[in-house]
Amino acid sequence: MIISYLIGIGVCHAFTWSLLPLFFALALLINSKQSFMKWTRKTDDRKSLLVLLAQIIGAAAILAAIFRSDVPRLLPLLVIPAAYLLSNKFAGEHYLVTELLGFALISLAAVLAKFLLTEGLDVRLFVGVALYFMAGVFKVKVVIFQKTKERIFTALFVFFIVYAYRRFYIPVIVLLPLLDNLLAAAVPYKVKLRTIGWNEVAKSILFLLLFVSYY
Repeated sequence: MIISYLIGIGVCHAFTWSLLPLFFALALLINSKQSFMKWTRKTDDRKSLLVLLAQIIGAAAILAAIFRSDVPRLLPLLVIPAAYLLSNKFAGEHYLVTELLGFALISLAAVLAKFLLTEGLDVRLFVGVALYFMAGVFKVKVVIFQKTKERIFTALFVFFIVYAYRRFYIPVIVLLPLLDNLLAAAVPYKVKLRTIGWNEVAKSILFLLLFVSYY
């Protein structure tokens, strides 16, 4: 979420102090997943429900104070968190669609940061950021399971992203970090899950620098 948020700020080459409470509100919403999962697994857990409501109400109040009359323009974005929560509840946390929606949800941070600075909803920005992070889902699965199906899906998704970038007129050079995904699909390697995580963090930082430079 931090990388996504910094991309939204970086492509604007601007800053306002309102970005700080906006970041705090988004952090509240993202971290409400833990209390949401606890509550859905045990619906009589009042403590988790109260924490969940406090996080949502607190974040909503901050967002309303920041965006004010622009709130109605942002309401359609609620489709993504709603879809994520429904998929999480009925399909499971590690279901492929749920994981992809999770990264789409995180990518909204870039859109909201740019909206605050420019008052414009940037669909291209959302597509560019969301597709990149979604690719990580396939990359992790191919490294963990190393099955032919995962290898094929990982490679095909990278090619799909290249196609989508060209259609949305986003410079393909931004996708340079995804060469690692193709390498993992062609020659699967086995590493610890923690190593995978730090590798993806390093790639995301490179993606941030490239996106801000070329977008």
